[in-house]
Amino acid sequence: MNLIEIKLSEEELVQVEDLAACNYAPELIAKYLSIDKSAFMRLWYDHSSLIREHYDRGQLVAEFSVNQKQKEFAVAGNITAFQNFIKESDKRKSENILKQVLYGNDY
Repeated sequence: MNLIEIKLSEEELVQVEDLAACNYAPELIAKYLSIDKSAFMRLWYDHSSLIREHYDRGQLVAEFSVNQKQKEFAVAGNITAFQNFIKESDKRKSENILKQVLYGNDY
């Protein structure tokens, strides 16, 4: 097994976040950063790795920005925004209940 160490600079970790925020797949992020795909993916699958932490953070920050704007539109009276906001809220509640059932307090 190829055990290549990956040490990313702060700038590269920010790039991981930015690319993840734009929904780029981890394989493409590895290619963008010119990093060995297998080594990158091994770290991406490790939920405690720095790469995974920054990938997940990038997606969370982007999702928050979109949801925050959606909420602003909903509060201002935009019916479509309100419906989308409620739909997303219900989806999140369902996901949380499913995780609780499947994983208990370990998730």
